[in-house]
Amino acid sequence: MSMGRLWRDNTMITTVKQYGEIRTGTNYLRALIQRNYPDIHVLSYILGGKHAPPIPFGVLWAEAQQAGGDAAFNFVSTATYSQRGGASHPKDPTQQEELTRRAPQIAKAYTTGALGFLVTIKDPYAWVVSAARFNGWIRGDEPLRDWSIELMREACLGYNRNYRAWLSFLREHPQRARLVRYEELLADPERVMTEIAAQFDWQRSGGFEAITAVVEPTQWDHLPVIETPDTFRPEFYANNEYLQRIPAEQMQQIGELMDWDLLSELGYARR
Repeated sequence: MSMGRLWRDNTMITTVKQYGEIRTGTNYLRALIQRNYPDIHVLSYILGGKHAPPIPFGVLWAEAQQAGGDAAFNFVSTATYSQRGGASHPKDPTQQEELTRRAPQIAKAYTTGALGFLVTIKDPYAWVVSAARFNGWIRGDEPLRDWSIELMREACLGYNRNYRAWLSFLREHPQRARLVRYEELLADPERVMTEIAAQFDWQRSGGFEAITAVVEPTQWDHLPVIETPDTFRPEFYANNEYLQRIPAEQMQQIGELMDWDLLSELGYARR
């Protein structure tokens, strides 16, 4: 689903801020952008944690200008740490150096309309399994356990809250924001990336380069993408293998907990 542009201008998106729940393909998307569009700056933790709702950029920019001093750094630093991701630490000297170096370019992108936004989403049933694995509720191929139902309940409610906020944000910025469905990205990454590039006015100099390896989580914005020696299995999602990890009781719980009015608008349905 694309929150297509209401109008088109001549501003190329030079910087993209990522959003999306954990395990929805944010790292994979970042890796694809960096490999195929290396001139584009991807922000994961800078300007706020990627797994958290957007912050009020307009308010923070106005405050940064009024505060005196380096408005660009004040804006970028405040935005980064006021809604910080788990890996962001205000007293980390390496992060401070990175913010100092990148603040002028990021502030310019924001003030000129060259800052874009990408929100990733995964089918809620598949996402529950991915989140359970990530959080250690299950290991390997084992199914969800009864003891994890309350944890799953809280996670599902948080999923609803976050995507309500992100969808509202997409509607506010239709010309420079896009929703990326994980299933579509896996099925045809070249097509999805070509559509993003067309919306954001990106140019790819060569042929499309796919990524077949498992991509490690992003540690912070200044660190490179790390691909593991393992080959990723898209069949786990394409063939709905994840459903084998969800017992009947948890299937019912997910069906009752998720906001299907919201999710139907994003292309998902209750099973």
